[in-house]
Amino acid sequence: MKKIRYYLIGSIIIILAIFGGIVFLAKSAEAEEETSTTFPVDEAGIAAYVKVDNPNDINLEAIANACDSVEKLGQSYLIGTIKVENAVGFNYPHIYVGADGWVVTYYLKTEEASRIIQWRDYTPGTIKTTTLKEAMDIISEKAGITYSAPIKYYDFEFPEANKITLVADSNDFYVTVPGTLYEASYGVILKKICCSGFRCQHLWLKLDDNLAWETFLGCGWSCGGPFISYGYYDLSEFNTDITHHIVFYNECRNQSPAFAATALIYKN
Repeated sequence: MKKIRYYLIGSIIIILAIFGGIVFLAKSAEAEEETSTTFPVDEAGIAAYVKVDNPNDINLEAIANACDSVEKLGQSYLIGTIKVENAVGFNYPHIYVGADGWVVTYYLKTEEASRIIQWRDYTPGTIKTTTLKEAMDIISEKAGITYSAPIKYYDFEFPEANKITLVADSNDFYVTVPGTLYEASYGVILKKICCSGFRCQHLWLKLDDNLAWETFLGCGWSCGGPFISYGYYDLSEFNTDITHHIVFYNECRNQSPAFAATALIYKN
């Protein structure tokens, strides 16, 4: 197996973003206070946010029509969901749009941060985008709004976190997380149907010697997949400041590409 080491200290090899505090939560202006009272802080987890170039372009009715579902539509804000195509099926991140220009796409705190992995155009070793950014781009195109500022990320469930790292690999790697680790989650994808033939097909993901996830696709010419699966590593097994070995094993490798990704939310 290929063995890669990711030491998340100093120069990080694969890092998506350094978290930035969302300005409107500071309540430093009247409009910001209004936004902070309408955004569902208690429900949101991992989020991407940006302020549009021209808040006057925001038409909440038009944005509501572009959403896959609408949960709340007030005079100054909207909360709904956006359908984002993934390599297998769809993701449904939430979206918040304020009349003051803030747009936030997010997953609920009951959902894994690893859901931001976009597998559709994934090639091994390269993370080009996230499902939250794609949700932002979908609503921007449909509603005729633009943003030129860089998207930032924030985790409302863990407000003290200041880093998120995504590692996507097809087999195994080593990782050392400094500081305080708040969440370690994974996403596993089997892109095509896999049939067992004369042997049983087994996929699993391990953290050191501990099994984090597994599935059996059957034996004796049975078939299974495609699928995407999300879950959490046991934080009691993911101690910080020591090196861990994460291994993904795919017995379907000759029939169907399969990948696993790890999302780490931490403070360094």
